[in-house]
Amino acid sequence: MDSSSFFAHENFMPHGMCYLWQADILWTSVISDVLTALAYFSITTAVVIFVKNRKDLPYPWFFLLAGSVIFLACGTSHLISAIVIWEPIYGISSIVKAITALTSVATGIAIWFVLPFFLSLPSPTMLENKNQALKDSLTKLKFAQKSLVESEKMASLGGLVAGVAHEINTPIGVSITASSHLSEETILINNKYTSEKMTNKDLCSYLDEAKESSTLISSNLARAAKLITSFKQVAVDQSNKDVRTYKVKRYVDEVLQSLKPKLKNTNIIVEVNCDDNLSVHGDPGALSQIITNFVINSLIHGFEKITSGNIDINITCKQGMIVFVYTDSGKGIDKDHISKIFDPFFTTKQGKGGTGLGLHILYNLVVQSLKGSISFNREFTKGSQFIVEFPMDIDNKDG
Repeated sequence: MDSSSFFAHENFMPHGMCYLWQADILWTSVISDVLTALAYFSITTAVVIFVKNRKDLPYPWFFLLAGSVIFLACGTSHLISAIVIWEPIYGISSIVKAITALTSVATGIAIWFVLPFFLSLPSPTMLENKNQALKDSLTKLKFAQKSLVESEKMASLGGLVAGVAHEINTPIGVSITASSHLSEETILINNKYTSEKMTNKDLCSYLDEAKESSTLISSNLARAAKLITSFKQVAVDQSNKDVRTYKVKRYVDEVLQSLKPKLKNTNIIVEVNCDDNLSVHGDPGALSQIITNFVINSLIHGFEKITSGNIDINITCKQGMIVFVYTDSGKGIDKDHISKIFDPFFTTKQGKGGTGLGLHILYNLVVQSLKGSISFNREFTKGSQFIVEFPMDIDNKDG
């Protein structure tokens, strides 16, 4: 028998004769086969679309083999079953069945190779449990991070306390020495007076000593009082969230005054450019912590092994927003590190006491407490420059 006779159907009877052309049986069979074929074609189309759009799908060839080829062959087989009722194309029908058999066998063998992988995939319940565990871990991590941030803030404030306390020792010590000296001179002049041995020269000498000591005591106590006042305001603001209206320039000067102990042994000049009358309604403690973190970061990182330089703070107002530009002339930030500087725990001082929380705290203070934004100027190459923007009135941030 030649190949052409395989597809010849003149000598065969249509399958409808087996039904004796009984309409109810014939049409029930035809409709069932056609609907089944359409369903298989629909499934095949869905499988192809699914595999095409799910780029992360494991073993896509298996889905195409098991889905597309088998369903396509099965669908065609049912469609031909409907046709042979009238046209006895049994040769084509047998070819389609052979293709279906081959792909089914191939899939039946392949499924045992991919079954272990699919069995290892987590079920929806397992995924839900893992997601809940991850949420719990994230909650704990956020709590731990918040605790670390608070500890870092308190450590920063503690360092400020130590520095200010050390700085206050000098004027207080001078005042104590001067007052003791004045007290001794007063006792001496009083003894001379009561014994009637005091001369005009003794009186003049005492008055000169008293004037000099009083001036020394007054100036040093004033210096101590200024340090205490500045530190008290800064410390209270850093420890408590207190939204109020304050003069920016005066407040920045107070913060820098409390930072003088950190700067006094350096040749770093700090300059502030700001309108004396510029007022802000917001959280001054956040601004204090921001300035403190900026300066400390500059001293630790920017001016490492650099003996002198400049820190410039430029504050302006633009359309209801405060533009705070902090610039230092230090060594700058490595380009590879710029994208990570605000990340928690990122530090170039790993193992050297650096926690990596300084700029992360600063970022959170700007965004959360001041309702503003912060960015690093990548185009600035003569050190580091940060640009902070926040509303003049935190209660009306849209201006």
